[in-house]
Amino acid sequence: MTVQCSKCKEEIPEGRLKALPGATTCVSCSNSRMKRSVTVVKGEGEDTFNDLIILEADEYESIFGKDQHTGFVFPEDSPVEDAED
Repeated sequence: MTVQCSKCKEEIPEGRLKALPGATTCVSCSNSRMKRSVTVVKGEGEDTFNDLIILEADEYESIFGKDQHTGFVFPEDSPVEDAED
């Protein structure tokens, strides 16, 4: 059985349908894109709590700029340093 993408009308690959049986879009048309988050501290005193706002990466960059950096670097993104002997 073939299922067509609801957006581009191309056939959705069998592997995607096995992984996501209810998929209605192909990977290219999927809205699963890179996300960025902003932590917001709300409340006062003992009633302080953190709220997490999730944004699409392009929306985040339009607000905070592309060079905004949290200071955390995932190990796979860190530059490889040459070992000096």
